Amino acid sequence: MRIPIVAPTVLIGGAGLGAVVTVVTVLPGPIGLAAAVGVLSWGVFLLWPWTVLPVGIIGGAVVGAVLSGGDVRGYIAVKVLLLAAGGAALAVRHWLRVEERPRRTAADVGMLSLIGLTVVAATYGLAVGNQPEEVLVAAYQVATIPVYFFVATYTLTSGRRILAAGILYVALAAVFTAISVSAPGRHGGLITLMAIPALIWVAGRLRGWRRNGVLLLGGFFAVDVLLASYRGIWLAAALTILIMLVRGGRTVRAGLAATAVAAVAVAAVLALQPGVRERAGEISKGLTQSAGYRGVESSVGLNVFADQPLVGAGLGQTTPDIYLSGFTFTDVGPVYHAFYVTVLANLGLVGLLLVLWPILRGVRVGLRDRNGIALPFAALSCGFLAAAVFAAPTDGHWELGLLPALTLLTVRQGGERVRRLARPALSSRPLTRTGVTA
Repeated sequence: MRIPIVAPTVLIGGAGLGAVVTVVTVLPGPIGLAAAVGVLSWGVFLLWPWTVLPVGIIGGAVVGAVLSGGDVRGYIAVKVLLLAAGGAALAVRHWLRVEERPRRTAADVGMLSLIGLTVVAATYGLAVGNQPEEVLVAAYQVATIPVYFFVATYTLTSGRRILAAGILYVALAAVFTAISVSAPGRHGGLITLMAIPALIWVAGRLRGWRRNGVLLLGGFFAVDVLLASYRGIWLAAALTILIMLVRGGRTVRAGLAATAVAAVAVAAVLALQPGVRERAGEISKGLTQSAGYRGVESSVGLNVFADQPLVGAGLGQTTPDIYLSGFTFTDVGPVYHAFYVTVLANLGLVGLLLVLWPILRGVRVGLRDRNGIALPFAALSCGFLAAAVFAAPTDGHWELGLLPALTLLTVRQGGERVRRLARPALSSRPLTRTGVTA
């Protein structure tokens, strides 16, 4: 029998509020603020577990930038803190017996194998003398994929939760993008690109003012992707659109065409803003500018792989005193600017196969769903797999864990519920109001 969650959460919420006041008062500066964010997030996740991913992704980007002061380690620490708060909240909900069982997918075994590989490779890396801090950095790059996968399967346990999390993500992304779109510099793109394919699918199914609103939002996000000035993001977006165009059915193609028109209209309006024009000036640099040292880094990583092609040199491997233009001599590794080079140098061919296995399982299933919402997620997975050839973000390719999970969740169980929620808009009747369960 399930225990009502209201009374326990009132007590726990009161204790959490007291903890927030305590940590802000007692702990110094950023540490106290970070602890307060963690406690508050835990309270939110306790009540609404489906908020873990939207808040973790967008809130992590915002709070991490504020608290870290530009330090990448601080930024990652905030994201880990939010995910840990989500895990703690889920543990309490399961203890109270108010949480649904996690969703099972065809990629579960593959992702569990990837976690096991991370543990074994980290142990091997320490055994051969790799520096512990470097082992930790490399382990994060691999482990972030299954972590985001299982956070999705443990929190998005129903079609309504998927829909609620998607709406919250899009709303937060819209606010974040509206604030930052006119700020000069190379930023944005990743958060908005994650939402665009799903918005295209929704636009192809809706009618009336709802469709127009989705189109404007999709067009606005598309402009942000263009202004990102990151070739990896552009490649991921282009390949995603191409796959949706080739594999998608009639509604998907209609959504693509309408979103493209909306993007042109939104771009024409935003071009009137001086800040947007200044940011647009970065586009040419994004096409022509190169860091210069990426080729050298990749060659070093490939040499490490060539020496130990089967299992790599263990997590945390580095090659000391390599000359890089602009850096003079520096240690190269364990993370390279190319994700696959990072995997090959640290984990070898065995590691690469184990990393790709669960991701490609999700892609294969999603590409068969020509008119379903799983198709946009599978197409976007392909886009980021291609971009990973040239990119290895410091906070990890978390999208390679999240997108396969969304693909498999919407195809196998949640897809029909999500489709039913959107289907009434195809007729003249208004959309049915639906509640959101915790």
